[in-house]
Order: sequence, then C-alpha cells, then structure tokens
Amino acid sequence: MSDYKNFLSENLRKLRLACGYTQDDVATVLGLSRPAYTYYETGKTCPDLEAITKLAKMFGVTLDQLIIQEEQPLVEHTCDRVRRRPSTDPQTIGELTNEEKQLIAWLRSVKK
Repeated sequence: MSDYKNFLSENLRKLRLACGYTQDDVATVLGLSRPAYTYYETGKTCPDLEAITKLAKMFGVTLDQLIIQEEQPLVEHTCDRVRRRPSTDPQTIGELTNEEKQLIAWLRSVKK
C-alpha cells in the first residue's frame, strides 16, 4: 500500500474513533454501505473528492489534515462528541447537546 493510502486509511480510522462514530455512522453520511466505507479504512479503496470533503467536514479537519501526513491533526482535539446511550424516553428525546444539533443540521444539508 502506498504511503498516501496507508496514511489516509489509518487517519480515517483514528478520526472516526476520536469522534465516537461507528463505521455505520460515517457510511450513512457518505451514502455508502458499511462494507464500502470499511474499504476506505483498510486501504482497499480510496474515497473520491466528494467523500473526502464530507469526511473532513464530519471530522472537523481541513482537507490537508485529512490526507497529508505532515498536516496531521491533533486527534484528541478534533471532535467534541461524547458517546452516550440514546434515550428511549419520548419525553427526553428532544434534549440534544449543541454538537448533536449541529450534526443533525449538517446531515440534513448533506442529504439534499
């Protein structure tokens, strides 16, 4: 695997985990199946420019930070998302954090 593909695949995995996303979460945003996204993380395939742009926005990094090793972001500070169990109580479902509201707004804008 080339250095570029190796860095990109490892970086995608690190950023996804740092943000607390599952492969399904990322695949949904990209409009892919989970196995198709998994190929990005294993280096079997590379995302196209549209997918790379969406990934950079989702992970809160620049395109350079996503694809160029010398521009590697500080993974710990990339995402502020906190993993927690979704509420099943209909009375509390509307209690979203600002980050969750921003993610929903971003997801809605991407699907248009």
